[in-house]
Amino acid sequence: MWYSYRELIYRVGSFFLIVGIGLILLFILSEAAQDTTFSYFCWGLILLIVGVLARTQYKKSFPPNERFTFIKRLMPKSKKDKGK
Repeated sequence: MWYSYRELIYRVGSFFLIVGIGLILLFILSEAAQDTTFSYFCWGLILLIVGVLARTQYKKSFPPNERFTFIKRLMPKSKKDKGK
C-alpha cells in the first residue's frame, strides 16, 4: 500500500500538528507546575506551523472518500437538493 507523495506530505503534516499540540500542552502543564520548560513551547509552535503548511499545501488534491456512500444514499434528501 504505497501512498502518493502528496498524500504522504499531508499525513506527515497531520503528525506534526498532533505532536505540536502535545508539546504546547506539555508547556502549559509545566507552567502550571511552576517548572516552566520554554523549549516545549518553541518546538510545539514550530511543529504546528510546519504541520499547517504541509496540510494546507495539498488539502484539495484528494478525491472524496467513498467510505460512507452507502449511508449517504439511505439518508433522505432535503427539498433543496431534490430540485437540482
